[in-house]
Amino acid sequence: MDILRPDQILTLGLFLGLLGLLWLVVKLKAPGISRFANGGRLRVAEAAALGPQERAAILAVDGREFLVLTSRGAAPVVLPLEGHA
Repeated sequence: MDILRPDQILTLGLFLGLLGLLWLVVKLKAPGISRFANGGRLRVAEAAALGPQERAAILAVDGREFLVLTSRGAAPVVLPLEGHA
């Protein structure tokens, strides 16, 4: 009893070849796909949990920083941080 037939080996080779080609296309196009990862305008400078339902984050947007406070069931509070860029 043969474990692998020649047609199964060919199918596996074609599948792996197509998978490798897809990986190469994604790697070459990654800078265009991930706009915010490379030089985006918005980034999270720091984030911390204040409690089980509260979080604080410092967001940097176009060289300015903002403190964002979020709590479940309440609207987020956004405060500009003056003098910190």
